[in-house]
Amino acid sequence: MRGFAITTDAVVAISFFLFAIMIISSQSYQPRAPGGIYLKQLTLDAMTVLEKTGRINQAIAGNNSAIQDIIEATPNLACMDISIMNASGDVVATAVKTDCTENAGLDMQTSARPVLCDGITYVVKSESWFRKEPD
Repeated sequence: MRGFAITTDAVVAISFFLFAIMIISSQSYQPRAPGGIYLKQLTLDAMTVLEKTGRINQAIAGNNSAIQDIIEATPNLACMDISIMNASGDVVATAVKTDCTENAGLDMQTSARPVLCDGITYVVKSESWFRKEPD
């Protein structure tokens, strides 16, 4: 009788343990930043990479592929358009991520920062949005 009680006690304890494991494993925690915050951070990070790697200076010198390479390296779900303008507002260089020309009606994040290149101030403007899903 004593062995039966110990076995029953062990089975009940293991059942509670397995039930608790099933409950815990069924819970999924996926932290996710709101879309606008994600896009803003992505845009600021891309602009920082462009500035720190000297790609902005290359683009001002006429090498637009310097910007395009960084834009294409961003996640597929995000689209980006980067423009570099001089002090009078004329566009010196621009690049748009491939297959991301349609942005009508989508939420966009815009960032701009001044950059000094060879003693001349330029403004780097970036717009980002989530890629439109095909219907």
